[in-house]
Amino acid sequence: MELDWEKLDCVQEICMLAPTRQLAEKARGIIAARGWEAMDVVLSPYGRKNIMNCAKGLGEKGARIIVSRKGSAQIVKETTDLKVVSLNNTLIDYLQTLRMRGLHTPGLVAVFSYDPMGEELQRLFELVDIQVKNYIFRTAEDCDDCVEQALRDGAVYSIGGAWTAQSALERGLPHVILENSEESIVNALEVADQIRRLQREEEEKQRALKIRMETYQAVLDFTHDAILSIDEEGRVQVMNPVAERIMGCRAEDVIGKPVDQVLPNTRLPEVLRSGKKQVNQIMKIHQTMSNTNRIPIEVNGQIHGAVATFQDVRQLQSAEQKIRLKLHEKGLVAKYFFSDILGESSAIKKAVAVAQSYAASQAAVLIHGETGTGKELFAQSIHNASARRDGPFVALNCAAVNSSLLESELFGYEAGAFTGASRGGREGLFELAHGGTIFLDEIGDIPRETQVELLRVLQEKEIRRVGGDRVIPVDVRIITATNRDLPQDVAGGSFRQDLYYRLDVLDLELPPLRARESDARILGLHLFRQMQDGEDPTIQARFLELLDQVGDYPWYGNIRELQNFVERTHILLRSHVDIRDSRQGLLCRRAPVPETEPAGGPRTREDRERAAIREALEAFPASLEEAARSLGCSRQTLWRKMKKYGITR
Repeated sequence: MELDWEKLDCVQEICMLAPTRQLAEKARGIIAARGWEAMDVVLSPYGRKNIMNCAKGLGEKGARIIVSRKGSAQIVKETTDLKVVSLNNTLIDYLQTLRMRGLHTPGLVAVFSYDPMGEELQRLFELVDIQVKNYIFRTAEDCDDCVEQALRDGAVYSIGGAWTAQSALERGLPHVILENSEESIVNALEVADQIRRLQREEEEKQRALKIRMETYQAVLDFTHDAILSIDEEGRVQVMNPVAERIMGCRAEDVIGKPVDQVLPNTRLPEVLRSGKKQVNQIMKIHQTMSNTNRIPIEVNGQIHGAVATFQDVRQLQSAEQKIRLKLHEKGLVAKYFFSDILGESSAIKKAVAVAQSYAASQAAVLIHGETGTGKELFAQSIHNASARRDGPFVALNCAAVNSSLLESELFGYEAGAFTGASRGGREGLFELAHGGTIFLDEIGDIPRETQVELLRVLQEKEIRRVGGDRVIPVDVRIITATNRDLPQDVAGGSFRQDLYYRLDVLDLELPPLRARESDARILGLHLFRQMQDGEDPTIQARFLELLDQVGDYPWYGNIRELQNFVERTHILLRSHVDIRDSRQGLLCRRAPVPETEPAGGPRTREDRERAAIREALEAFPASLEEAARSLGCSRQTLWRKMKKYGITR
């Protein structure tokens, strides 16, 4: 490697500036023999400015520590931020130099040095009977003056460094450069290596500290909590951006001020005096209600401050809502709006107008209508048009859930409440619907014992999980639906009168499809267009022709039966089957009696459940998942009930 620093692209972290090539080669040999890494040796230029430029250049190329003789070391120390290790001369260095010249030199010997000679060196010259005089220089310019003074004093010989060598030789004064022994070189390099190790350790500590500080700062800046801390004198030390927003002031304006002046009701000085934490405290900061924790800062048994965290209660409620929606996203969003309700008949327009007026209210809604008339469609539309539109929409078909499990579905249960309960318990649908709407279809099928609990929820606005004793407040609007005659059920004793009046605050009657004039054609065409090739004019015209032929059909299954008709017709038309009699194979083989007009007396719960499952399977023949969703239950529950009633797909 070249010894000229200007020719190097990069250097090691430790660089020795050697004033002579002899010293440079000697140092490189020592470094190689000892296997030291991260060390380079370069030739030192002459003159203060050149030495300064050399040191700065080495620093830019990677040097962190400079090892040099005293004059150069002082220049580097004064003009750069690099660490500097002086290459000091020892008694051995002088003895070796004297041996080279001869111990008996007649006349005065001038010793040029950056620092005064030590007492030990003076005694050495006295012991060997050599007359010496020490000349001190600080700059390169001083060297000329020192050499001229030595000549005037009668010096016949001189000892010094590279700087004085040039000046002495120019003036005819014999001069020898004092070379460093191996011991002095090793000592200097070992010191430099130890400094570099300490530097690395400190850099690692600083890096780790910076990471921690950046982490703490990120936590302070981006946490949802407001954070305020004070020192042992009660003065504000930390205030994060959330605290600034809640308290209405800037951190830079209050840091160092007594906390009582910033937030009079904080009670942090009380925590500072008592050393006892205060958690889950409600306090008002200006117009914001906050949940507050106050914690003392204790170090080695001594209180050195306190910290308070504040959470906006409204944000807590919003965060709770978002978490609930995130954990139970599937099935908790209302997809339909009033614009999705198709039809031009006066009956459906009246129903929509009434439902829209109900959306502005928070009162309970009871929807009456035959199966397939769109009860959940209206319930979702009411929710999406209400002030609760950003909250969850939770739906359940009460007839599709076993009566023994209905209560736990609605209100949740604690761990160990019953055999098979989840280990951590489970929240019910009312909890999931907090801040939104719950839709209970087939409300007339819930058992009496569940009716009591439902009534209590409506009255008290709170629930208690099955197997638990904790009361949980809920804010839920309830929409129910039924195809039963609830007043008749009330008269018969199967449905509680007080619950009925709680549910039937706002009453909405949905017209059956047979009472909606030409809406069957509008709905049928809409459903057909969603099929593959449904927009093909030829196939579409043939479909409308077939639909017109059955225009007088009563559609007892309403939209669901119409959807079945559309799917069957679509398949046959795409298969180019000649449909001579549109009723044959397209409509139900035998028109069922509407559930609002039961034949042979009221049907049992099992009959209704069996019929609902068959209708769902007919409505969604290709997807058991969709059929289960339409019933408000899981796929596994649907399989179990199909097995119970002997129903196959």
